[in-house]
Amino acid sequence: MMKKRFFSVAAGIALTGLFLSTHAWSKVVNKTIALVNGEAILLSEFEKNWDAFRDQQGKVLRPEQMTPEWEKDVKGKIFNQMVDDKVLLLEARNKKIRVNQRDLENGIIQVKTRFMPELGRRELERIVSRMMEGKTPEEQSKEPTMDLSAAWKELEKSNPDMIKECQKGFNQELVKEGLSEKKFEDRIRDQLSVVQLTNQEIHSRNTPPTDAEGQALFDKVNLIMQGKTVPGIDAESQSDLESLAKYFQSQTGERVRARHILLRVDRDASFKDKSQIRQKIEDLRKKIAGGEDFGNVAVKESDDKGSAVRGGDLGYFTRGQMVPEFEKAAFETAVGQVSPVVQTEFGYHIILVEEKKAATKLKYEDVSDDLKEYLYRTKAQSIFEQYVQDLRKNATVKVLINVETDL
Repeated sequence: MMKKRFFSVAAGIALTGLFLSTHAWSKVVNKTIALVNGEAILLSEFEKNWDAFRDQQGKVLRPEQMTPEWEKDVKGKIFNQMVDDKVLLLEARNKKIRVNQRDLENGIIQVKTRFMPELGRRELERIVSRMMEGKTPEEQSKEPTMDLSAAWKELEKSNPDMIKECQKGFNQELVKEGLSEKKFEDRIRDQLSVVQLTNQEIHSRNTPPTDAEGQALFDKVNLIMQGKTVPGIDAESQSDLESLAKYFQSQTGERVRARHILLRVDRDASFKDKSQIRQKIEDLRKKIAGGEDFGNVAVKESDDKGSAVRGGDLGYFTRGQMVPEFEKAAFETAVGQVSPVVQTEFGYHIILVEEKKAATKLKYEDVSDDLKEYLYRTKAQSIFEQYVQDLRKNATVKVLINVETDL
């Protein structure tokens, strides 16, 4: 299901959703499906949003879950979000919100990094971090936002071929979307102006939470962590509290830091194939017991590519974060030892336990900043939603095509 949308009050923003799909949209008839204060919402834009969302959900939902009722509900939400977007954009124009050149350049580069390999994105992040670290606190207070443009130029000097390849992919996407660079920049400027508008509105109406409010939230989270219920809250608030409780549990619960090597096994694999893979991981365990470095073996052999590049390192985890068989073996294995072969739904594992930390008591003073940030953002979300509702009440929305029934 689609999550609530929220414009972050943070300085940095993500604009990677600008390019929504790679379909050939020239085939879509560019009809107007609605008018918002006389400004058109086009069928082509709705189809882009709908198809992109459907493609994304198709990777996580089963076909039988994507029912006509589901489709109708999602189309209605996408349409309403597009109306909200248009209302906000028109308000930003009405208030003459101006986007400075540096923010515009940062926004453009954020989109361009979509066409850069992971190695390039990491290098860009390192350059930005180094630039920020080199500034005094006074300089950072005057220029709190990152300067992606300067970092991009530095990367262009050190790795021009990567930047050229990235620019090539970006240009190809512009062609697919039927956009000139000028129209693309205008879209970025529009999105940034809306972010700036909503941030201004949120900041002017929001207030920092008090210690009493933070303590009250802490008490509720503590109840959840103890397996108790919090009286008088709705299902959404309960879910939010459970998420907070899980986060704090991961910080204070008994923890293990481990590496693992995984050899995947297909569920439908034959007994013979399973036996061969089991024997292979037993052989890897013997090599490690004989002196081979666990991390090097993980890099070469593990099918969990995400952790393999880190030598199988999974970092710290608490009970409940891993599948039961893996968790049991990790917590039962002594520090510095390699577990016996463990079978899970993913395949066969061996686990090297590197460190263990005992559970600690959750204290308000240790998490007060996190709790207050949560309260501030929750209130900001409510302010944003009310602000959009008020704008829509004063807007004239004329629906020409009902996307839930006519498309």
